[in-house]
Amino acid sequence: MNLLKRENWLVCLLLTFISQGIFAFILGKFLNVYKPDAWYRKWQYWVFGGLCLVFPIFIMILVFIIQIQCSVAEKLEVPGSKIYNSPYIWIILFIIPILGWSLLIIMLIYIEIWPIIMLKKGIGEKHLN
Repeated sequence: MNLLKRENWLVCLLLTFISQGIFAFILGKFLNVYKPDAWYRKWQYWVFGGLCLVFPIFIMILVFIIQIQCSVAEKLEVPGSKIYNSPYIWIILFIIPILGWSLLIIMLIYIEIWPIIMLKKGIGEKHLN
């Protein structure tokens, strides 16, 4: 069963809700978004982040999740890739209280749900091997 087929979009939606968004990592594997020379592949960063107290490792995990979800959304041609692929937008939304945080939550929901909609439209079938 290949999850990128159009008829499997409902399974992807259910897996997204059940896993609370972690399903994007599986879609990332199917779409080959993991780069061999990226920062998240280097174990030294993870060890250093874990040794420098607990707080940096949570930020690293959050950035990793957002980066993979944005890469999946870009591969599935989700509209607005100029906005959600810019790190400056994420930093600005994180810094600005109330309005920025609200838009941050909306953007996270957007890049989590919209790739499933694109799978329903059949965009994922372009990436089948």
